[in-house]
Amino acid sequence: MLQITKLTKNFGERVILEEAEAYFNDGERVSLVGPNGSGKTTFFKIITGEEHCDSGERVVETGAKIGFLPQEIDSIRGKTVIEEVAGSSEEIRSIEAKMRELEHKMGGDDAAKYYDEYSELSHRFEALDGYNVEYKAKRVLYGLGFKEKDFNRNTEEFSGGWLMRIALARLLVNPPDIMLLDEPTNHLDLYSLLWMQNFILSYKGILIFTSHDRDFVDNVSTRILEIDSGKLVSYKGNYNFFLEEKQKKRDILEKQSGQQQKEKERLQEFINRFRATASKAKSVQSKIKHLDKMEEIVVEKEKKTLNFSFPQPVKSGREVIALENLHKSYGSTSIYSGVDLSIERGDRIALVGVNGAGKSTLLKIMAGVLPFESGKRRLGFNVNAVYYPQYRLDVLNPDNTVLQELDSAAPMAAELSLRKMLGMFMFRGDDVFKEVKVLSGGEKSRLVLAKVLINPPNFILMDEPTNHLDIPSRDILIKALNDYTGTICFISHDVHFIRSISNKIVEVNSGRLIPFAGGYDYYVEKKKLMGETVGLPLKERTTAPKEKPAVKTESREKKKRVNPSMVAHKKKELAARIEEINLEMTALHAKNAEMIKEMESPEFYKDPGHPEQVKQLKLDEEKAKKLQEEWLNLSHELENLNP
Repeated sequence: MLQITKLTKNFGERVILEEAEAYFNDGERVSLVGPNGSGKTTFFKIITGEEHCDSGERVVETGAKIGFLPQEIDSIRGKTVIEEVAGSSEEIRSIEAKMRELEHKMGGDDAAKYYDEYSELSHRFEALDGYNVEYKAKRVLYGLGFKEKDFNRNTEEFSGGWLMRIALARLLVNPPDIMLLDEPTNHLDLYSLLWMQNFILSYKGILIFTSHDRDFVDNVSTRILEIDSGKLVSYKGNYNFFLEEKQKKRDILEKQSGQQQKEKERLQEFINRFRATASKAKSVQSKIKHLDKMEEIVVEKEKKTLNFSFPQPVKSGREVIALENLHKSYGSTSIYSGVDLSIERGDRIALVGVNGAGKSTLLKIMAGVLPFESGKRRLGFNVNAVYYPQYRLDVLNPDNTVLQELDSAAPMAAELSLRKMLGMFMFRGDDVFKEVKVLSGGEKSRLVLAKVLINPPNFILMDEPTNHLDIPSRDILIKALNDYTGTICFISHDVHFIRSISNKIVEVNSGRLIPFAGGYDYYVEKKKLMGETVGLPLKERTTAPKEKPAVKTESREKKKRVNPSMVAHKKKELAARIEEINLEMTALHAKNAEMIKEMESPEFYKDPGHPEQVKQLKLDEEKAKKLQEEWLNLSHELENLNP
């Protein structure tokens, strides 16, 4: 339980929260919303106790643990990834060390005298979930995009984005009673994001989170909590419901404000008319008092949002770009070995795949900003390609002002035209003289978009274009892209954005490009038919697990007769076989996906050996089903060894 009562917090004269109130129960997943600067991060810090409120209180249930994932982490040092994420408590580590010591002693002739102590320690170890913590850690790390070879690497070797994943994994493996996540989706690829989304739906504590990913908010939250002018306003429903209810409230306030204004004008007119009339003096004074006591109904000004549309480009030829037998490596690591890709006019292609699959590399090759070893990159007739990078400073000079930066993209444009374009992207007045290096992430994103649009292209390549944009700005970008008549190829982990924009999907998987001739929902359905679930690693299947067999209650004395060391050994065997199955299923699914891709071509059926290949595909699919069944059975057996 978490309760906020009449909480007030100011920074100088700026009011963040004013007598704000809220109540949170176990099992709730609350999306905290509000414009940038409204106080969402401050609210998190008040809950953790890092920030103190000026008045009011926050009440946390006695003994409740609070876990917080901030937007940025300085560093995580001194441990391997698996050590950091498993994060066993001191008690678990102490018990485990004592058990290892007793196991060594039990190898002698006097084993019996250690048996009861070992059994007691084993029961305590199980109660603390000690046997399962490393297995859970690996499961979460796989889900968040780590590979087995990463588990024993030192955390210092990872970049900021991967450190955020490590911190998130630690929270998910050892979930606190109250979990606060500040933009947890920022550093995730599409698959990891969807995996996390499914994982936290089973969380039993209080979850409060912020996210600019509309689909994530809709799928995860049980209610919306808005910070609005210092107050906490709750909406029971998804983000769409929140927008509708907020607009209804605004409409009612505007109506009431209009009525109040008319009443004020009527009273003022009476006062002005009869102020000098002695017989009306009493009525005039009454009207003046009534006017003075009238509490003004204030309708907050709507926040400025990104407002633009793409200038319509010159028409290109039918084929926009073609890659033929393309090879790309980084040193001895091969990224692509002989891939082909063709994009036609009007395509809106989303590149999807796990982090490190090569999506950004492919986009940069298409944009002409990254060389490749061999193969062909052929632009179509009259194609003008523009690249929108993930890291905005790649195309921004940090020492330029905003105006100078836009001028560098259109040196022949008049200053008035440049200022008008910048105004569309919310750079107004003296904002145009800000240096790029002092801009926020959102401002840099808007400036790069302005540079893209000042000379309208007919082929746009975008790498995570929604990064640092809030939900209203993302919605406006979606509308502009849907009105745009050119060709688009993009990378995004925002499901709502992908679903709204794409008409084709290209999956980048282990150096292969697998096209899907439809949008996001078509892609998800096709993956299901292939026995895979988007966003779930192979160890998280969609098949409903069998009901666990009833476990007979045993007396404590009978439990003592079970050799604890044999149970521990059995658990290790099961975990090892489960891992073997995961690897086998990964290989089978990759092989089957390649075969299905080949079957989409008419050339496949001209090969006289194609019936045997189809037969083999069916055999492999049956094998995958059997492996999946074995995986489920072994998983339940492992769970039953952890009562």
